[in-house]
Amino acid sequence: MIALLITILGHLFYGTTNVMWKNPRNEMGTLPLIITRSFFSFLIFLISFFALTNLDLITIPKITFWDLLSTAAICAVNYFGLFFYLKSLKHAPVSSTIGFGKVSLIIGVLSAYFLYDEEISTVKIIMCIIVLIGVTFIERAARIGSAVMSKGLMYSILCKLFWGTSYLFVPFIDKLGPILFCVVLEFIVCTLSCLLLIGSRSKFPSHTVSRRTKFEIGILVVLGTGGTFCLNFALANISILLFATLALIEPILGLIISKIYHKERLTPLQYAGVWMGIVAAFVLGLTK
Repeated sequence: MIALLITILGHLFYGTTNVMWKNPRNEMGTLPLIITRSFFSFLIFLISFFALTNLDLITIPKITFWDLLSTAAICAVNYFGLFFYLKSLKHAPVSSTIGFGKVSLIIGVLSAYFLYDEEISTVKIIMCIIVLIGVTFIERAARIGSAVMSKGLMYSILCKLFWGTSYLFVPFIDKLGPILFCVVLEFIVCTLSCLLLIGSRSKFPSHTVSRRTKFEIGILVVLGTGGTFCLNFALANISILLFATLALIEPILGLIISKIYHKERLTPLQYAGVWMGIVAAFVLGLTK
């Protein structure tokens, strides 16, 4: 039950931050924003790890250099999910890029069955299909058919494919523990972003960022750090199928916040898709 609540909390955190990326990205650029967010998250996780180990609340895991290297490798692949998500925000409305993301549900179902030998019942399959139909409604209502929108949707697909590698995190989290795993994850995110920034010859913005952007970056750091810990903890302690389905909280919450915060209007078809997803996720949550 605790793992389930932590999963829901993590998706609530991420569902909120998914909407908060847009304005800071437009003002700072993709890579400088990722560097800023991941650097502070890395520091929080690193300080937390040393503090908790010194207080004997957690133990230092017995790991090898290969364990760290393999963890860094899978984190490096997963990093491009965030990279392409922020790219998608440049070419499509938030409601469109967030609403599309149930590619990860398919990846989660396949991972649960083939990698973790979880039982997939007929009811679960039907509920997953309803979720996918609901998201199809959300996306179809958002599509405009222009080249700019198509590019945004392409980045949305890429980000979900790369983010789908998070279902492979379980053995690495088991070895390192969730906090140390998050330290490695944020370190890789920050390092790769710095390397890409150097390679692209881009720079941090020379102008002073607005007060609103600073506020949104603060939210990204606090809720992003909390969401990263919660979801990585949950991955190792909950059914992968249930985890993937509960991820629907993110796009649903993102669509609602998007309407309020970015003033992006949702169509009746998108509302129908949202409610289909909510009902199907609720039924799945009650299904053993």
